[in-house]
Amino acid sequence: SNLTSTAFLVRSKGNSVLYLGDTGPDEVEKSQNLERLWQTIAPLIKAKKLKAIMIEVSFPDEQPDKLLFGNLTPHWLMAEMKKLQVMAGSLNGLNLVITHVKPPQSSIEKIKKQLAAENNLGLHLIYPQQGKAITL
Repeated sequence: SNLTSTAFLVRSKGNSVLYLGDTGPDEVEKSQNLERLWQTIAPLIKAKKLKAIMIEVSFPDEQPDKLLFGNLTPHWLMAEMKKLQVMAGSLNGLNLVITHVKPPQSSIEKIKKQLAAENNLGLHLIYPQQGKAITL
């Protein structure tokens, strides 16, 4: 079942933000939805016009692929970001706003640790907090 949901590219004054809902990795979903999306936004990254990607990481890496239900783990997010880097060049400093981290708190802490450990692309990881504005 293909569970990749909508992606919104929001443009304002020459800059853009990409927001994704539930995001199944292409390899697990047997699709090319994300690859097509990365091809679309790669020129914006090259031109330094993409201010952020807002993307979900619902489960820690321990979650089996067959139980992802169209969601990402730190491993799968970074695998997708490596594909994007090939198309866009450097992702160093790109804002990645991590959404939809699922409780319990122990899972959330694990996700944050795993993302930090696997982030060898220089991505700027941002974790939104309820009621606080995100400045990009």
